[in-house]
Amino acid sequence: MLIYKSILSDKSLLAFWKMEETEEQLLAMCDLTGEDNCRIERCSALKRRIELLSVRALLKAVGIKQTIHYDDNKPYLDNGYISISHSADIAAIIYNPDRQVGIDIEKISPRIQRIATRAFSDEEITAANGDLEKLTVLWNCKECVFKLANDDGIDFRDMIEVDMPSDFSFKENLNEEKNIVNYPLSIVHYQSSIIHCALKKSGITKHFSLSAMKIEGNTVVWGRLDG
Repeated sequence: MLIYKSILSDKSLLAFWKMEETEEQLLAMCDLTGEDNCRIERCSALKRRIELLSVRALLKAVGIKQTIHYDDNKPYLDNGYISISHSADIAAIIYNPDRQVGIDIEKISPRIQRIATRAFSDEEITAANGDLEKLTVLWNCKECVFKLANDDGIDFRDMIEVDMPSDFSFKENLNEEKNIVNYPLSIVHYQSSIIHCALKKSGITKHFSLSAMKIEGNTVVWGRLDG
C-alpha cells in the first residue's frame, strides 16, 4: 500500500510502499509490460518478486506511467531519473524529471554494528557514538553515494567520507503530515541538516548533498551529486 509521497523542493518525487500484499494481490494492482513480465518470471525468489511488483504498483499509484529498464541491474526510465531501494518491509523510490538522484532505505537493526569497522572510518564511528540510527544513516549515505557514482570499484570505508552533522537528530515534522497516504503510519521524523559526503577515487573528489528521514523503524537517505 502507498503510505507516503512528497514533492521535494528540487521537483523530486519521494514515495514509499508498505509491502504487505500477496503476489496475487500485487499482480492485480499493476499494469505490467512485456519487459516487466520477463523480469519477474526470471525471479525464483518470492521476496524479490514482491519487491519488483511493489515498485510497479507504487509507480502506478503516484502516476509515473513508464517502464523501468535495467542496465546491469541499475534501473532507468526513458524520461527522467529514478532510484529504487527496499528494506524488509518498505519499497522506496525517488524520481526526478531532470537530474540523477539516489535513495537507500534500511531497517534499523543491531546488525549494522557487525559491519561498522569494515564500512566506516574511525572518525565516522566516533561521530555515531554507538547510536544505531546514526550508524544506519552512515550506511544509507554510503549506499546512496555508491548508486549515484555508478562505479563498482568503490571501497566504502576508504573512499566515501560522510560528514555527519554535529547536531544530527531526527525530529518530528508536523508540516509533513499531509504527505501520509491512507495508512495509520507512525509519525515521520526528519533530519533538518544536509549531510555532505565526498567520494575520493583516483585523485578525483566528487561531492554529494544528502537528506535523511526515519519512517516506521527505517532510516532513509536520498540526494544528488553536487554541481
